[in-house]
Amino acid sequence: MKLAHFDFENTFEIEAGRINVLVVESEEKFFGYCAELFGQIGGASGNFCLSDREEMLSLSQRGAVIYDYFDLRFNERRFQSKLYRELQAVAEQNFLREYQQLREVLSDFLAKLNAESECPIDYNEDSGMTELFKSFGVCIQQEETLLDNLLLYMRVCEAFFGIKCFFLFNLKTVLTERQLLDFYHETELMDVGIFLLENVQKPKLKGEIVTIIDRDLCEIVA
Repeated sequence: MKLAHFDFENTFEIEAGRINVLVVESEEKFFGYCAELFGQIGGASGNFCLSDREEMLSLSQRGAVIYDYFDLRFNERRFQSKLYRELQAVAEQNFLREYQQLREVLSDFLAKLNAESECPIDYNEDSGMTELFKSFGVCIQQEETLLDNLLLYMRVCEAFFGIKCFFLFNLKTVLTERQLLDFYHETELMDVGIFLLENVQKPKLKGEIVTIIDRDLCEIVA
């Protein structure tokens, strides 16, 4: 895939193992590009263009942006819904007998509660797996470190939604050089493309292709 923008002379190759780093020194311009990309990922119009072999691609369908490293949004409704569908498919394929037995036990338990209750109760014996998952608070279990959580988030996005292109804002300010190299290695194994937008130039690491937009808006390939 290729990423282009009307303001940039060069295009960016988006592929596994190729780490594009765009450093925008102007704070105002940096925020503007981040906001524009964030909006396009959300479905708004903008000047970033993603393509593959001359075919224009939708950023909202092919890309994901990561900027809030304190909240990676694992519990968004779209993640929960997809997780429940995935678990239901697994249960129906591999554990249908166990699920049917569980429903019988729960129905029997509710019937006994109804018999002992001061007032009659009603319940839906045909409730599906989704209701069961919700009642037990089933969710994606997050990791302990930022690096592991980032990788988990990307694996989930790739597996659930087919996302192959990830845009990360100021990642090099929150991970050490060792963690970054580990991150680059793992994402290459995942076969996803990485694009970093940074406001401050950091030491160039192995695998990075660095482009700098300086305060005079000159484009420099470092």
